[in-house]
Amino acid sequence: MKKKVLQNYAQLASRAGLRFEAQSGAIFGLYNGYKVLVYPENENYPYILTVSVSATRPGNPISKAEGKAFSKEHKPVNSLRQDGYQVKMTLGQMTNQEKLAANLTEGLNALTSFLRANNFQNCCQTCGSTNPTEACVAGGTCMQLCYNCFVNLQQNQAVASTEKQKKKENIIGGIVGALIGSLLGVACIIVLGQLGYVAAISGVVMAVCTMKGYDLLGGKLSITGVIICTVIMLVMTYMGNRLDWAVSIAMELDVDIATAFRSVPLLLEEEIIDSASYWVNLFMVYAFALLGAVPTVRNTMQNQKKESVFYRLGV
Repeated sequence: MKKKVLQNYAQLASRAGLRFEAQSGAIFGLYNGYKVLVYPENENYPYILTVSVSATRPGNPISKAEGKAFSKEHKPVNSLRQDGYQVKMTLGQMTNQEKLAANLTEGLNALTSFLRANNFQNCCQTCGSTNPTEACVAGGTCMQLCYNCFVNLQQNQAVASTEKQKKKENIIGGIVGALIGSLLGVACIIVLGQLGYVAAISGVVMAVCTMKGYDLLGGKLSITGVIICTVIMLVMTYMGNRLDWAVSIAMELDVDIATAFRSVPLLLEEEIIDSASYWVNLFMVYAFALLGAVPTVRNTMQNQKKESVFYRLGV
């Protein structure tokens, strides 16, 4: 997270009377009797804040109708929902620091008043017990946990990490998965191309599907897997772009696609196909495949590291 964003979060925490933890980028503490966590669910949008409270009440959880009524009544609030023992309130995007601080305070006051009026009690996010809880980072995720659940999650993750390290990467399975994923990318190139769009965005689909396919069937995405996926993406992106042209040629000349596919180099050489359009389109698909691959690899590696991150905030 950027330094400026962290500085803004620290100011938000101070103005709300809460604490700030720089490593996780979370704001936390006791507010009007409820233990709250404030963080962005997506770090790419750091000023769309989520306020999380682990709370329980007798009877049913917050209904969709209650959530909609709450959001309608309080303008800064985009949504209010309950997932298990976790109540989440999302505030609208606001880059102006003064307005964001005002919206956060208003949202916190509205949420805690709603919880009190509906007899919600602080509880553990995992087990629902009303035993004392602490704000924690568990597996890279901000949570409100009792001591037993924190320890159990940490121990379970340690066991899972050990088993994952022992598990060998299934390269053959990964290649199969990457090929299946890349076929989705090829289909995207052809469909978008035939609709008349520059098929650059299909490069992102190609990268994401290829990487995810390898990860799913290969067991994990290692450096070896990244190299294999890169080679497959290069080959399949070229094939997809050529197939896109082949479909257009087949319809124009009333020939089968296999014949049209084989004729692409000759048609380029004879300048029947505009070479500039052909190569520019291919370059754009490759460029977008790179744009899709880099964040996919980075997020995968970061998530693997986050899985083993456990600590209590403010301790």
